[in-house]
Amino acid sequence: MLERADYPEQVGVDSDVVTDLIRFFEKLDYNIDSLMVVRHGKVACECNWAPNRVDNPHDMFSLTKSVTATAIGIAVDEGIISLDTKIYEKYFPHKLEGLSGQQKEWAKKITVHDVLSMRMGKVTSIFDDKARTDWVNGILDQKIQFEPNTDWKYISENAYLLSWILQRETGMTMTEYLTPRLYEPLDMKIPHWEQSQVDVDAGGWGLKLTVEDIAKISMLYINKGVYNGKRVFSEDWFNKATYPYTKKTYPVFSDNAEYGYQIWIDHEHHDTTYRFTGLYGQFSFMFPDQDACVVITASDTRDGDAIASVYKHFPKAFIDPTEISDEKKFEFKALTATRGYGPDFKKSTGKRDPKREAKISNRMMKFVPLPYSSTQGAVTYFMWRKKIGGLTDVIITFDKDNAIMSFKENNSDRMTIKAGMNNEYTHNVITLGENELIVDAQATWNRDGSLEFFLYNSGRPQSKRLRFIFKGNTVILRQNSYPGFGAVAKFNIEFNMGMNVGPKLENFLDFGGDVFGTFYSDTDTVGRFVK
Repeated sequence: MLERADYPEQVGVDSDVVTDLIRFFEKLDYNIDSLMVVRHGKVACECNWAPNRVDNPHDMFSLTKSVTATAIGIAVDEGIISLDTKIYEKYFPHKLEGLSGQQKEWAKKITVHDVLSMRMGKVTSIFDDKARTDWVNGILDQKIQFEPNTDWKYISENAYLLSWILQRETGMTMTEYLTPRLYEPLDMKIPHWEQSQVDVDAGGWGLKLTVEDIAKISMLYINKGVYNGKRVFSEDWFNKATYPYTKKTYPVFSDNAEYGYQIWIDHEHHDTTYRFTGLYGQFSFMFPDQDACVVITASDTRDGDAIASVYKHFPKAFIDPTEISDEKKFEFKALTATRGYGPDFKKSTGKRDPKREAKISNRMMKFVPLPYSSTQGAVTYFMWRKKIGGLTDVIITFDKDNAIMSFKENNSDRMTIKAGMNNEYTHNVITLGENELIVDAQATWNRDGSLEFFLYNSGRPQSKRLRFIFKGNTVILRQNSYPGFGAVAKFNIEFNMGMNVGPKLENFLDFGGDVFGTFYSDTDTVGRFVK
């Protein structure tokens, strides 16, 4: 565990600036989950927003790529992998036989370096079916759209290919390889990493880390491969990883971002500021000149706002160590104790209706098992290899404080979620789609006689509302998730096409009616009471 400073100024962090950042996020109604500032190896401040907990592993999405690149760097240092290796010739010669002309010539050129720097020339979609058995063929079978190492396209499957190569060369999964080389030297618990159908760690996504884990890996980069006096990777690898092979990426989340080996370099802070980035607000901002990092986990689609907010407050928050008054220490400590629920949590009232509860209690509701109907949302669905969905066989009962919903998804074992009806959220741990989920839930009766559940997945940027509408023996299940399908589509278009489409497309896809209503997770599902 990282050492904690007694107060921010003790290690040269201005508590007033940090306070302003916290207030700014809350004024913005930004769904931040946690904030940690580390300087000189000590935690200057940490703040969590309920129901998140500091020790809860959080889904990293694309921040995972930076860990994958770190593993490749260690393997390069050990002589296991070469950056100059031509991947088709070494690993996939059979694929070359099916190519001809320019495609074959370009394929021959693709190296490990090109894969690491997102410059291999291929484009895939976030909507590719992750349940397929062979993700490698999914990317290899894509047409090469430009000559390798001449342009940049941000593709998650590149990182999976790196994970596959490492496992091919070592006989170990990424997790197995990194355990003695990264996790143990950094005193980290071995994290969960989602795998493909052929038991290869996903590489580009699927890793769950605590905010402190992210800070430790960031400190490793701040110190050019050294952590607590232990060298984990070489300074040569650090220089390669943080070199801007692409000088100008898509100006989606940052106006002048550059890109190295699965790591972002912000042009405004050229040569001094690096960034790990994951979808929906997973960030680490590294300030090597100040020996500091700022780590955020969140559940919000406004990544650009988060980046701008941090750079508005840092690095100006870094000052010389100084003493502050006991009163100021107390005020800051009170501020950064677990904060109240974020903006998504303010709508549930916990209303009870004993007559309606008695009428529906312990009766089976069978729903048409649509693929995208789930206690989870669109984001989760598209990223998991073992698909969820097909929500059905719902039974709701009640006790003094909770609405208790038991259900099945996609032939899973029966799951149970308790939802507080006393204006409090009830904490649940379930296993769904081979993943352990922490679900905080509340339920309420609405004025129209519908029963609504609010489900928040702590550690996974996803919240979902399930509204049961009762019409005799017919039950309509109305779903609403955040982020929704529109956010997933917006991300895919922006990164695959380099287009900053803004919020209008996202809103259209989320609320565009029947055109998309049968496709994404927030469609109505019809069911009936069967007993």
